[in-house]
Formats: sequence, structure tokens, C-alpha cells
Amino acid sequence: MQTIDQRELVRLTGAVYTPTSVAYALTEFVATILPPNAGRALEPSVGDGAFVNALEAALPTLFLTAIDIDEQVIEQLEIRDRPNSCLRDYRTGNFIDFALEEIAQSVSYDLIIGNPPFIRKHNFSEEFKASLEELAEAIDYPKTNFKNSWAAFVIAATTMLNRTGVLAFILPYEIMTVAYGQAALQWLSSKLARIDLFISNEKAFPEIDQDAIIFVGRSSAAEPGQFVQQVRSMTSLLERSETRLDLASTDNLALELSSFLIGGDAFATANELRTKMPVIGDHCTSAPGIVTAANDYFILTEDEAKELDILEHTLPILKKGSLSARQPIFEASQFEELANRGPCRLVYMSVPTEELPEKLRDYVYAGEERGYNKRYKCRNRDPWYRVPLVPKTPAFVFKRSHDYPRLCLNEADVYITDTAYGLRMKDGFTPRGLCFSFYNSMTLLFAETDGRFYGGGVLELSPKEFRGLPIAYHEPSDQEFDDFLAAHRKADGDVSAILDFGDRWLAKKSRLSSRELRNLRAAWQSLRAHRLRHGRDGPPDGQ
Repeated sequence: MQTIDQRELVRLTGAVYTPTSVAYALTEFVATILPPNAGRALEPSVGDGAFVNALEAALPTLFLTAIDIDEQVIEQLEIRDRPNSCLRDYRTGNFIDFALEEIAQSVSYDLIIGNPPFIRKHNFSEEFKASLEELAEAIDYPKTNFKNSWAAFVIAATTMLNRTGVLAFILPYEIMTVAYGQAALQWLSSKLARIDLFISNEKAFPEIDQDAIIFVGRSSAAEPGQFVQQVRSMTSLLERSETRLDLASTDNLALELSSFLIGGDAFATANELRTKMPVIGDHCTSAPGIVTAANDYFILTEDEAKELDILEHTLPILKKGSLSARQPIFEASQFEELANRGPCRLVYMSVPTEELPEKLRDYVYAGEERGYNKRYKCRNRDPWYRVPLVPKTPAFVFKRSHDYPRLCLNEADVYITDTAYGLRMKDGFTPRGLCFSFYNSMTLLFAETDGRFYGGGVLELSPKEFRGLPIAYHEPSDQEFDDFLAAHRKADGDVSAILDFGDRWLAKKSRLSSRELRNLRAAWQSLRAHRLRHGRDGPPDGQ
């Protein structure tokens, strides 16, 4: 398990080192495609030297330039590698600055290989931000798409390849699932003759949440194009199943990138549905719930609020972790049950401290003693304890899910945190109709293709992705809605039983054949099993 210091190192430097077996497997594969006259290699983030050792074993004649921002890492590698110093050039520094110098001098490489750091934009140093702005201008790439360090590394490295060069990087799976990752992938496809995305059935980095792929790009190739290569693991790249991609397809890119998991018939059906069906955003708006910046301070149990004598200054609020029932309606009785076992009361204070009742003033002072007022979002409020309220909505959907996305009617009339998106219907539509129309194989299939997932198998949909999901809206009669609720109660969270009900009316609404519905269900099962393969419990039974 990582210590706190190690986790902080990962957050600020992106330092997640490559397993030796993966480094060797990737290098051995590269040796099979690299031109025989290759002479120069570059490792932009050398870390513990896993690729140095692998290159020495598979491609011993290459001259390697290796860079790392950590001076101690470079010093240790220089000491270790003194016998091979004639074939090594170790440098300490920011790779992007190095790349800018090399690009300006038209220096190129036969091979660029490694595992770029994973640093989110909000953790960029000011110096790194300045380097990225310079890089974006130098190569005419949108700087707004540099939302993670890995994207800058792969874009810069591609620019440094020679005419027969090979780029081989371990990259986060989000290159296929988030907007800036897909933008990078499309840009790369315009610069490289061939791209291979190796996707494994096993997790490359068990200790972190991010899933990973192997990206291999070539400046020239006898068989150009973009391909997914399905492999058993990151250590067995030579045995693979190949699927050709069409990354020029901008309208259905998310679906295209999932095509290796979807049968041809199902892909054709889904592609047609994507183009002709309305989307959720045609029927409602969505927005994140309340951001407290300190849930443990601002959201109390009912007993805690009573003990502090501030219950009358609290508002009912739902946190995702507290809702265990899997019904499509969140009722007042359910909220009462939650109130007996978990935090569900939002302390709301909006006036200056001197105008607060004594009990609330004491609570504010206690929060300041514990440093809550110094948290980033709190210190930018005036006063720091005034939580911006987001109005209650008649329905909500949780932004993250495990088994399947959850959309609920808010009959309990409670506030929600930002773990959910509040939904407001447009004219002519009702929350009941949206809820009824959401649970079917088509809509949940597109939730899998359009969302992104993390190493533990958690699916996340952004507000834009949620609004873009195709839906066959149906306004149910009272009897139809009663049957819908009965189906959910009987299913008790069994998503297959829930979809059986939804697919029956979907067949009538969309005129899909029974075969087309079976194909959509199978495609959804395949995508969901792929997402859940890294979860604690593995993929669902029978998948």
C-alpha cells in the first residue's frame, strides 16, 4: 500500500513506475517493428529505469537519452549504469522544455518509449503551465486540451519522431473515453501512419484507480490505419485480436472506440440509433448538486444536529453513499430511514458571524479551529461557511455508478450533493416520463460508450455526456408507471430484470426487432463486463 508521501508524489509528479514485465513486453514488441538501422531512442520520464533495462536486453545498440524531473532518480541511474555510459545520456529536467529545444533544432528520434506522468491540470506548476503554452503555440495544438501531463508528453513526443520512427507509451485509458483524450487521439491519427491501441483483460497497475492501455504509433507502416489490439495482459502483446477503427468519424467517436467490444450487427444498430434518436438533453436540463467543500463539517447526522441544538438551521440533503435502495423513486420514508443511520442534514449559514445565533457562532469557531475556513473553496466564499445552495429538483441522476446508472424521482424533496445531477424538465415532458424511459438496453449501452470508467470499475458520466444519451421518451399512463415500479421492486436491483421490462416497451416505441434488441443487450453486457473486469468482485456472473 502507498504511504501518504507516496500518494502525494503521484499527485504532483505523476510518478507511477512501470512493472518490469510490462516494460520488457513492450520493448520486445517494439523490437519486431523498429527499422534495423534505428540508432537513437528517448525516454521522456525514466523513473526507476524499467525501460532502460528492457532496451538494453532487446535493443542493446540503441543510444538512449533518458530524462526525469527528479534529480535523485537520474543520479541513481547514472551510478548504476556507469559501465554503459557510452550508450546513455541521462538528463534532469522538464521533458516539455527539452522537447521544445529539440523541436526548434529539428532533432528527431527512431524510438520514443516510456510511461508519461499522470498529473491533472489543477496540479500543474506555474513553470509547467508556461511550458505547455509555449508547446501549444510551437506545434499549433489547442492548449485547452492539455488537461493532463500525459497528453502533452504524447503530443510533444510524436512531433519528435523521424520519418520511420516509433512511439510506444503506456497511457491512461481515458485517451479513449474523455473529450481531451479523444481529441489527442484524433490529432495523433492525423500525424502517424499507424496507431495500435493494446487493451488487456488484466489491469496493468493494480495499485491505482486509473486503467491503462499501450499506445504504439508509427511514422510509416506497410499497413496504415488505426487498430485496437485485444490482449490477455500487458505482458503478452504478440498474441492479440485485431479490430480496425475509423478515427475520422467525429460524430460517433465514442461508439467507434468501443466497437471492438460490440458485434457488427449491434454496432450498425447502435450507429443508426445514435443518428436518429432524440437525446436526454432534448427533454431536460442537468446540473451538479451542492458543493460543500467539507461534507464532514457541513453535513451532520440528525442526532449530531440535535446535540448541537442547530437542527432548525439545517436542510435535508442526500449523499450518494447513504442511498442503498435501488428503486427509481426516492421517497420521504427512505430519507427518514437514512436520517437514523447517516449524515443527511446540511448546516446552512448565510449571514455574517455576528448575526448568527450563539450555537451557530460556536460551530463556526470550532470549524475555524479545525482549519475548514482555509480550504480552497471555503476561503473563496464570503463568509467562508456560506455553502452555495443549488435548488431542489424533481429528479436526479448519480454521476457515478457501479452496476448501472441510477436515475430517481425526488419525491422526498431533498437537496443533493454534487455526487448527483439535478434534473429539470423542459416544457412538454415530465420527470416520471424521463425515469420510465431511461431504463432500457439502448440508453444504458450509450451510457457505457459515452462515459468513462476508473480502475475499480466505476462508471462516470459528465453532465454533457448524460444529456447526450439517446432516449426513446415515453409518457407512461398510470398503469404503465405502476407496472414499471412493480418491475423494479421485483427485480430488487437485478439490472437484467429491469431491462427486460424496459426493452419490451422500447421495442414498440422504436420498432426494433427482437434480434436487434438482443444484440443491443449483448453489446451492453460486453461493455459493462469490460468496465467491471477490474472491480473488486470482477465482472458480473456469466459475463
